[in-house]
Amino acid sequence: MRNRTSLLLATSTLLLSAATLAGGISFQELDINADGLIDQGESAKSPVLAPLFSQADNNADGSLDQNEFSVLVNSTQSPGQDASTEEAE
Repeated sequence: MRNRTSLLLATSTLLLSAATLAGGISFQELDINADGLIDQGESAKSPVLAPLFSQADNNADGSLDQNEFSVLVNSTQSPGQDASTEEAE
């Protein structure tokens, strides 16, 4: 349980601190209805995320959870750049 809590905390911290695809919009800002998911309509707020939505929706459920979003953000960063580097810029 302790490891799971630590993992959840680390993941949440990474997601909150990472500047996002379109001009620093975070997962929480894109998740307009605060249900913990970004649907295709909400993704329209990001001109970069919207065209990549289907590719990022790994389980094809019509929404992105924080993990799917994080994978997409990490895959769009420059090689050698991590979330802490991106935030500092």
